[in-house]
Amino acid sequence: MTPVILVTFAGRQKRMEILTQYVRRALDLGIIDEWHIWDFTRADDDYAWVTREFGPARYMGSKVPYQTAGTVTPQASFRTSARIRHDLHIAIVPNDRSQECYEIVVGGWKNTHSALRKITRDQLQNFDRDNQANLWIKPTPGALSPGQPNEVVLMLDSAGVPTLRINDATIGTWPELNLGAGASVLIRGGWGADLELCDVNARTRRYIGNPREQLPYFQAYEYYATRIDAFADAVFLKCDDDIVYLDIDKLDGFIQFRRANPHYFVVSANVVNNGVCAYFQQQAGSIPASVGDFERPPGGFGGSLWESAERATQLHAFFLSTGGAALPLPEPVVDWTERQSINFIAWLGRDLRHMALPQGDDEHALTIGVPTFLERPSAIYSDFMVSHLSFGPQERGWDPTALIEAYEVLMRDRLFPADAPRLRAAG
Repeated sequence: MTPVILVTFAGRQKRMEILTQYVRRALDLGIIDEWHIWDFTRADDDYAWVTREFGPARYMGSKVPYQTAGTVTPQASFRTSARIRHDLHIAIVPNDRSQECYEIVVGGWKNTHSALRKITRDQLQNFDRDNQANLWIKPTPGALSPGQPNEVVLMLDSAGVPTLRINDATIGTWPELNLGAGASVLIRGGWGADLELCDVNARTRRYIGNPREQLPYFQAYEYYATRIDAFADAVFLKCDDDIVYLDIDKLDGFIQFRRANPHYFVVSANVVNNGVCAYFQQQAGSIPASVGDFERPPGGFGGSLWESAERATQLHAFFLSTGGAALPLPEPVVDWTERQSINFIAWLGRDLRHMALPQGDDEHALTIGVPTFLERPSAIYSDFMVSHLSFGPQERGWDPTALIEAYEVLMRDRLFPADAPRLRAAG
């Protein structure tokens, strides 16, 4: 099986809602098999939206606070499969005492001890445990296995007394905790230990990077590169969260081209509002001179389009005026050896062996650093169009609301044609 996995670094709600509609249609059609949402949000409102919108958490960095994982009742145990080397944290919030929380630490202190403590509701969102008294502590050397997922079972007896078992070994039983009304269960890693919940296999799932990290994207590449055995046969797509148009009808052709041409390291879609693509689009006569002069960015990076909201608006307006018509390049495939913006790219899972990227400029690494080292070209595929809303320099003093609304109308025209006239009339 060669699954198709789309990776998106999320997420700004106002910019990502249109993409969500396109991707869900691609999932429904079977063009994409999995959508991995990497939560690198910076604003609290965006974090809350991503958490509500995109399925259960599969992975969380060591600095990520508790995430909801399930429930436990006397009739139904909580079970999960957790890959973690040490410091598995499980929080229990009784249904009948919502401000009362308990925390079980499994394999703490370098996987030597486990503990139970009472914490406040606020402490679910932080790691501050200074002067926190343990209600219970016990030596549990080697409780967590680093070599396989750890099987976690939290059960309640008929009186509501909890027992926790890890890999068929009893960690503890706590008769002083009455959970007869059931409880919510939350989970996290901590103290340098990332956590992966291996039984979370929803088609759309969240991967939560460590919050407020500068240039955080290396966390995603490292995750896949260290699991190459699981992903070697996959085709990966990676897109920005502000892709506001995606030609669903041509997406599968792009994927098939990627599969059939392994000599390319990465392959880019034909992108609206991408300096290199705009240059080639104009060279092919797809963008008239009246829209602007789109030069070849020096070395494939920067340029007048990249830094100008006005030029981006003109280009978007032209593309929208065509109803999302294709903007062909001079050739069906343009070989490329310079830098390019990675707004929508594809790579093969087998190449993850070269993608354990350091923290830094992932775009340079994927389009210059690694391809130069491997002596492999990249490419731009003409027949698959996407539109990218904005680059950082374009956003200074720019309000893209009108463009987002126009792209929403185009999306409705393409995906929900029966509803589009009503939407336009309402607007």
